[in-house]
This record gives sequence, structure tokens and C-alpha cells, in this order.
Amino acid sequence: QREVEEEAPMDEEDHRDDDPDAEEDAEGEDGSEDGEGDEGEAEGSKRVKGVVKDGVTKKGDPERKHMAMQTRAGLQFPVYRFAKALRKGGYAKRLAPGGAIYLTAVVEYVTAEILELAGNAAKDQNKKRIIPRHIQLAIRNDEELNKYMSNVTITGGGVIPNIHSQLLPRKAGSGKDGSLPMSAEF
Repeated sequence: QREVEEEAPMDEEDHRDDDPDAEEDAEGEDGSEDGEGDEGEAEGSKRVKGVVKDGVTKKGDPERKHMAMQTRAGLQFPVYRFAKALRKGGYAKRLAPGGAIYLTAVVEYVTAEILELAGNAAKDQNKKRIIPRHIQLAIRNDEELNKYMSNVTITGGGVIPNIHSQLLPRKAGSGKDGSLPMSAEF
């Protein structure tokens, strides 16, 4: 029986030579391979081997690093603050994390869209800074944003330049003989 027990670890080592990833799994925390050291084979039999998916490790592992929800979702805006506001708002008894992530993503997208258009408006006026006027021009010149923010007043934004067509001066040559058109109802 003793010969059989000694042969089994030898077979595992042979397989480790074939697979380069198995060598990393075989090394312990101190860098020594399983089977070496004071405890011998007892240490190797206690280790639980499993498949690590996408870098996820157990909670007790020192390798595990804390990642914020916004980092995992690939967002710049803080997901936690939106979740906190949703909880305090009392909109529902329970709140799934996906709801806060979705809301954060939507707000980030709309903000990025407005800033992009405002940046273009600032560039058109040869300015390097975005001021409220540029934001106003960006929102009012975009059909969807104008509809979405129709009831919003932007302080310092001014108004969109617009002259009603009836207020524009008439052209002199609009009649047949060059005179102004007359109404037949007089």
C-alpha cells in the first residue's frame, strides 16, 4: 500500500509538467510546491482545488481587492450615491443593485451627451470653457434634449436667437410690377 500512495503524487507531478497553469496552482503561499516542506502530503490534501472564474476569489483570500460598483459597471458616476438617494426617497421597499446601476448609467449618458454638445457650441464660438450659454444652446438646438428639458430654465443661459418670419422686412420685388401685394378685401 505504501508504494501505491507514493506513486500517486508522482503521477500528479508528471501532469503538472505538461500544463503550465498547474505549476502555479501547485505552489503554496510560501512559494514551495505541494509535498515539500515539513507537513509533506498532508498540506496538499487539505487544499481545495477549484476553478477560478474571471478573477473571482474566495472572500478570505488576501489576493481579493475591493472594487466599487461603479468600477465593476464601467461607470464614472458614483453608483452608491444613487442607490442611497433611491433608498432615502422611499420609492420602493426594496432596491436591487441593478436599479441603481441602471439609473447611474442613464444619468451619466445624458450628462455626457449634453457636455459633448455644449463643448461643440463652445468650440464654435472659439471658447475653451463651457458656460451656461453653451449648455442652453446645446439643449435647445437638439430636438430630443429640448423635448426632455422643455420645462427647465438654465440660469444665465439666455434665449435662442430667433426672429419670427413676419417680423423680417419684405422684399421689394414680390409683386408683378415690383409693387407690394394688396389685399382684395378692402
